[in-house]
Amino acid sequence: MVPGTAERMSAGAGLLATLAVGVTTFAAGSLEGPSAVVWWVAYAVFALTFALDTEMFFRALLPERPVVAILMVSGITVWLAEPQLGWSSVLLVVTAATAAYGLEPRWVAAVVVAQTLAVSIGSALSGASVPDVVLTTVTYFAFQAFAALVIGSARKEARSREELAVAHAELRATAAVLETTSRSAERLRIARELHDLLGHQLTALALELEVAAHRSTGESLEHVARARGIAKDLLTDVRATVGELRDAPIGLEPTLRAIVSDVPGLSVGLSVAEVRPLDEERALVVVRCVQEILTNTLRHARATRLWIDVRSDEDGLRLSAEDDGSGTGAIERGNGLRGMAERAEAIGGSLALASEPGAGFRVLLTAGPA
Repeated sequence: MVPGTAERMSAGAGLLATLAVGVTTFAAGSLEGPSAVVWWVAYAVFALTFALDTEMFFRALLPERPVVAILMVSGITVWLAEPQLGWSSVLLVVTAATAAYGLEPRWVAAVVVAQTLAVSIGSALSGASVPDVVLTTVTYFAFQAFAALVIGSARKEARSREELAVAHAELRATAAVLETTSRSAERLRIARELHDLLGHQLTALALELEVAAHRSTGESLEHVARARGIAKDLLTDVRATVGELRDAPIGLEPTLRAIVSDVPGLSVGLSVAEVRPLDEERALVVVRCVQEILTNTLRHARATRLWIDVRSDEDGLRLSAEDDGSGTGAIERGNGLRGMAERAEAIGGSLALASEPGAGFRVLLTAGPA
């Protein structure tokens, strides 16, 4: 589960219900014999698994499906070991809610049906009458269905917010890239105009003055020579200005700040040290990779914080990112990660990925000096 405010409150309610079952059973003191051992062992497995999965005190160690399977088996075992303890079936409701949070609807339905069947069997084994068995079965089916529908609806809304955050981040990144590209295009247009108009006109003027110098004498020759020198200096200045406009850095940090600021549900720390300004190609690679890192974190990492560090100096380019999400034991390179690797290779660099379950996701892009 994601340790957000609403999720923590839901997880806290589930933990409270789970602990209430144990405390009530212990206070009643009605468990004896081998079945009592089975009951307490199964209950301990259920409580520990649920506590670990909430991420309130620990990071989740298992994916959702194994967690739900363990909760379902241990919860049903608790119920069937001592079916006369009616309150122990509350654990089945907790399992249904947990399944609704992390699994697809068809799997949630399967969990609810399996647990409802177990409730019916347990009620029958406890010696209850047929009407009581039916009433208990229907009641706990309704409880499970209600919990699953409420949690499922809340999770669907949360996912919609996540998708909106991703779309918002992608839109801001695209706008930042377009703004940067537009500024670069405008600089190039001005550079071409200076070169084509002023450059050519000054070159023609210098040639005309060169001819005039050969045909002038006395005091007029001195003025023509001075004018020719001024024309040459102007031509040199224009060429220098054109070169500066073409090679001017695009301003990496403001662009990245615009992308990572105010991301809903994710705190992003950004550090940029552009000791050696990046050319336009490398700067755009960094911008696109930061955009992809942010998008992947929002979609897959289940993280609350993301740290991004960008450094460009005499040793080359280094982009590193790390989140505090759930991580993974097997990294699958989808289109986004493959695209990042291709961008890195295009500038003579490489992309390294690292992750472990419960230890976040790390990205490192390096490239030598341009």
